[in-house]
Amino acid sequence: MDIKNSNDKMYAGQSIGKTMVFFAAIAVMLVIYFLPVPDPFLNGTDTIALTHKGKAVLAVLTYAVILWMTEAIPFPVTALTLVIILHMMGVGEFKKLVQVGFGNSVILFLMGAMGISAALTVSGIAKRVMLAVLACVGTRTDRILLAFIMMGTITSMWVTDMAVAAMLLPLGVSILQAAGCKPLESNFGRAIMIGIVWGALIGGTATPAGCGPNILAMEFVRKIAKMNITFGQWMMVGVPGALMMAPVGWYILMKVFPPEIKEIPTKMETIKNDLRNLGPLSRKEINTIIVFFLAVCLWLGGPFLEPIIKRPIPEDYVALTAFLLLFLPGLRVFDSWQDIQKHIDWGGLVLIAGGISAGMMLADTGAARWIAWGMLSGIGAFHPVVKVLVVVTMVELLKIFFSSNSVTGAVVMPLVIALALDLGENAWVLAGPAGIASSMAFIMVTSSPTNVIPYAAGYFSISDFAKAGVLMTIAAICIVTLSVAVFGRFANMNIWI
Repeated sequence: MDIKNSNDKMYAGQSIGKTMVFFAAIAVMLVIYFLPVPDPFLNGTDTIALTHKGKAVLAVLTYAVILWMTEAIPFPVTALTLVIILHMMGVGEFKKLVQVGFGNSVILFLMGAMGISAALTVSGIAKRVMLAVLACVGTRTDRILLAFIMMGTITSMWVTDMAVAAMLLPLGVSILQAAGCKPLESNFGRAIMIGIVWGALIGGTATPAGCGPNILAMEFVRKIAKMNITFGQWMMVGVPGALMMAPVGWYILMKVFPPEIKEIPTKMETIKNDLRNLGPLSRKEINTIIVFFLAVCLWLGGPFLEPIIKRPIPEDYVALTAFLLLFLPGLRVFDSWQDIQKHIDWGGLVLIAGGISAGMMLADTGAARWIAWGMLSGIGAFHPVVKVLVVVTMVELLKIFFSSNSVTGAVVMPLVIALALDLGENAWVLAGPAGIASSMAFIMVTSSPTNVIPYAAGYFSISDFAKAGVLMTIAAICIVTLSVAVFGRFANMNIWI
């Protein structure tokens, strides 16, 4: 009974705290809303002013950021209230706000990508590939760590970050337990678990299908800057960056947490037996491979096929088509809709839809332009490489506070695009790196749900994660900038002209 009373008191205390934060967020929003409109900025003879509607959007986004940072109410609920409040304040009509966010084809892309990701997991093909890799690397701890990071990186290019972390976690735990590695005592345990997180996060930056903020970034560039960015253009910069980050991450973990053992006592025969026990490829695995490669081919080859078939093949169309193929006779992987429901993050889709609505209003009212000019107009005189470096660093600093990659993308992307347009530059040059950086949550465990999954296994502490994460963040900022500088010319992101 005492335990029950204690739990009730703790719950009541948390409830009161969240209630206070909620009303504090409303109070801050109202204060900003009723403040006088500030003086405009001057860009030569051009006046960059904050309108009353723009100030209203800033007020609503401040309210949202407070709630997103504190999780006083669930992320998707906060996103839905944005649509309600923006209509109440007269920023936009309710139907338009809903259409801009929930009617956006990005939602269908993400739903399709999540479905393909689920098929790779449910069919067993992802686990088969991972076991095959582990069976090849041997028993040396340095090779096992590199294998986990590389498996996470390559798999997460096509499978959602959280799913990759969830798939790798039991494999990592089984190896650590067999090796006698104790939670919070084993450096090898720390390195493996953090490596699982890093691999998933790094791979998520490589392709538009890797993480929600990626396609969100592309959509904002298309709608605000009126530029057509393709799946392949993202990969031209994202894949080299990811492939450079993975070995660097391995090196950092080996130095920060040098394994206390050089080889694990577990025989690789155990993993090979697990692989053999899977038997030959099942029909569902074969079907998943067919649909997956069809989707990848259309994502990459769509721009080349469009002149032939005389119609566009957008990424969202491909994702949705591939997803539906997984239900059809002959290619069936899912027997019913119930099989897929638990694998689609419906709350995440709502969060992104609400974020798109607010982000587009931030751009349409001119508020994004006003904020960006006030914060970052000074970078206009910098060298192009330094501009990219500053933008990526800014995003990474924001990642410390935001516990959602999609939230970071929704807030940052309109600002970065508005700044690029005011500077008269190619918006994709700054928006692309910012979109990639939105997924790099290396410092705080709370910055992404992906981080929490391995953390829950208990092998590393929050301070362990942050200690290695600071170094990885610095390295990642430099690598993303390098990738843009070297490979950007092939992705309509040439910073040298």
